[in-house]
Amino acid sequence: MCSGAANAYLCVSCGSGRETDRGANCARCILRERLADEFAGRDRQVPTELWPLTHALLRVPQARSILVWLDKPNGGAACLRQLVAAGVSLSHEALDAAGPGHGPASLRATLVHLAILPPRNEAVAGLQPWLERILAELPSRNRHTLRAYAEWSVLRQARRRAARARFTSGSAARVRRTIRCATAFLTWLSNQDLRLADLTQADIDRWLFEHPGRQQVQDFLRWAHRRHLTGDHEVPDRPKDDPHRWWDQADHWAHLQRCLRDEALPLDVRAAGAVMLLYGIPITRITELTVTDLSDGNEPSLILGEDPALLPPAVHRILRRQADQAQPDSAVGRTTGRTAWIFPGYAAGTHRSAATLARNLRHHGLPAHPCRNTALLALATDLPASVLSETLGISTASALQWSRRASRDWNAYLSARSAHHQSP
Repeated sequence: MCSGAANAYLCVSCGSGRETDRGANCARCILRERLADEFAGRDRQVPTELWPLTHALLRVPQARSILVWLDKPNGGAACLRQLVAAGVSLSHEALDAAGPGHGPASLRATLVHLAILPPRNEAVAGLQPWLERILAELPSRNRHTLRAYAEWSVLRQARRRAARARFTSGSAARVRRTIRCATAFLTWLSNQDLRLADLTQADIDRWLFEHPGRQQVQDFLRWAHRRHLTGDHEVPDRPKDDPHRWWDQADHWAHLQRCLRDEALPLDVRAAGAVMLLYGIPITRITELTVTDLSDGNEPSLILGEDPALLPPAVHRILRRQADQAQPDSAVGRTTGRTAWIFPGYAAGTHRSAATLARNLRHHGLPAHPCRNTALLALATDLPASVLSETLGISTASALQWSRRASRDWNAYLSARSAHHQSP
């Protein structure tokens, strides 16, 4: 007090020298008291299943961050208080019933991170609650048809894919687009006073004319035909254009140099941009990189596919800095030894959202399509398709397509060069 400070320096409860801006107790002691009260059940005791959470929260370096989390009206703490007050046992189903929003999502990530809940693929698990919200807005005559199509065809295929291969947020977005297209088509039929059984090819052509680019309706019509709900109608496939956005060699090199040397760029943008400009892997794969994928030593490498990809020293240094400086996944931090992401997300145990990272890269002049296309074309020029597939973790068919593009563009270059030298 002799210094003239208005507050006491020592905490009256623990005697520590932490700042006491909330009365005579430090933030950590206040947090300990609040955790014992906030999540107490009907017996005035914190449920046993929540002990790992409360212990982890008490070990957070910045106790004030947890106090802020407790005070958020729609955050994960508020969601947890409601579940405990209702006597509901913690489960994924209970959190699904809590509805969408950042609060239940962040709480779920924290509970999974602390092994209180088992892990699950949230990309595919979130499709069913989303479908229920879509169905609730439909009239009854369309609701039954869409439910049968979505659950027994689209979601069934999505779950099968998730069981045997990667199913990302991008995969879930494609599923949602397919179901939205079927929803729009059924709504259009109702507005036109048409039934599926009376649908003609002329009606299909009119739909496609009024809704360009909605060829996803083909999947719904095929399903309806197999169920004898409508006739056999044709929907032309949407033509697939070859990649048309590229950097020239000078721009490609200049952007890579920016990632390696420009200290004004955020470190995560530099690390992600360097990997994308070198190897052309999608952003969804970059966000899933873990610390164990990055190896040091005389020949540093990064695991992208079956075989490790060698890293130039400058790129390795950027990735190592990003991995070392990555903050804890959330306020809880990494306390369980689970997956350590090179690009951690906001919620505990999660990696960065691909949409968020793509937006940051685009904001700093590194859009994904030209970066990836230029890198893949350069690699396909030098590497056989089999090596490209195994090193980058892309399909053999995709690797062959890039090899064909590289060969075609290279032959065109040679022809043009030959013609130039033969001209007077």
